[in-house]
Amino acid sequence: MQTPAHFSVRLLIYWISGILLSNYYQPSISLLLIAFCSWILSTHYNSVYLEEFLLGSSIVILSAHLTLTFHSKEEIPAGEPLIILIESFEGNTSKYLRYNAQWREGSFKVYSKAPIENAYYLINELPMKGFNEQLVLFVDGNKLAKWQKLTEILFHFPIRSVASLRNSASKQWEKMKFSPVLVGFYRALILGDRSRLAPEIKTAFRQLGLAHILAISGMHFGLCYLLFNGISLLLPFKLRRGFRVILSISYAVITGLGVSVIRALIFILLYELGIALRRPIDRWQLLITTALICVMIQPYWIYDVGFQLSFTAVLGIFVGIYFLDLFELPQLLKKPIQLVTISFSAQLAVSPILAFYFEELSLVALPLSIIASPIVPIVMFIGGVGLFLPIGSITSPLLTVLLEHLTHVTPRKVQICIDLPEVISLYSMLGLLVYVAHQALHKRRKKEY
Repeated sequence: MQTPAHFSVRLLIYWISGILLSNYYQPSISLLLIAFCSWILSTHYNSVYLEEFLLGSSIVILSAHLTLTFHSKEEIPAGEPLIILIESFEGNTSKYLRYNAQWREGSFKVYSKAPIENAYYLINELPMKGFNEQLVLFVDGNKLAKWQKLTEILFHFPIRSVASLRNSASKQWEKMKFSPVLVGFYRALILGDRSRLAPEIKTAFRQLGLAHILAISGMHFGLCYLLFNGISLLLPFKLRRGFRVILSISYAVITGLGVSVIRALIFILLYELGIALRRPIDRWQLLITTALICVMIQPYWIYDVGFQLSFTAVLGIFVGIYFLDLFELPQLLKKPIQLVTISFSAQLAVSPILAFYFEELSLVALPLSIIASPIVPIVMFIGGVGLFLPIGSITSPLLTVLLEHLTHVTPRKVQICIDLPEVISLYSMLGLLVYVAHQALHKRRKKEY
């Protein structure tokens, strides 16, 4: 007798259950020892279900205990990292001292009644739009006292170096004759910096349901990894893997180490480790292991909408590709159908989450995503080549017009308000449909053979 699901799937479910349990109950170390010893004793009997129950209980209690021991509920992500660098003092106003500051999204102004030392800080609020649509942050003495000053050793994200690299890339694009609108777009699309993105383009992408294209995700990271892989072929065989890994980590740091970027980086590092160990690569196991590592690093990521959308979209894509592989398609139609399947599967998978958090769905998101799927890699390739070759005068007018036309597309949305039980019901129905389709297709294939 065997348990129905693979151990890695059960382990992930048990671990997430422990994180959820930590919101309501704090298990003691003695309870954990009792559960673990009970599981050890149960292995001497032939009751698989008893052994599985005690093993699951041990993992759930361990997860809850470690979550409450090493993590605080205050660490639940607010959507953006709140680490800034006060770069320079710029003068006085009638009430405030004005400073120039840097964070992951670019530069902004800080207005403070008390002097601020030029250093790294962990702050409790985000900069907001202020004068002339620039990002500003007003602080007083009490708020400033709550800032946590960080040393360069503790500070894990080198804002100054990353900002310098981004500015160098922008200057290079400008030198290669790309328009200012396109430079801001490329900073968002390739470097993960939306501070110079034109407001009308940002609004258009959000209203059309295409904001995921501007956010650095697994798609962007995967395309860059393919580029790194191609470049590594120019090196000796023994240096190729290390070269790809170093470039992947560097790109993750440059783009801001967001949740989706960390997920993609862990996925690629596990993939490289599997190749190095000469182990068979299974995309499902890679995804599950990546999710497990992420929730072990930061348990409260499970409450972050970016984390939920990232993994749900990839899960939907894997399911769509799995069913597509069961059909024999003409070689000419294989790639177009694959692009449509990937876009449709990802959009369908994340729709309940989007409806739950944002209470609306874009009706044009799916067709536009299908259209954008083959275009985005080409646009990113042009941007990458444009750092070295003066092709801006040729490609910039066409791409700029394309972006301007996108801002004139009329967004069509439908308002949907659903609660958490309804979200769970929708995913249960989708899971049941996938299971039924899986069984039906396998029965048909058995009859054929």
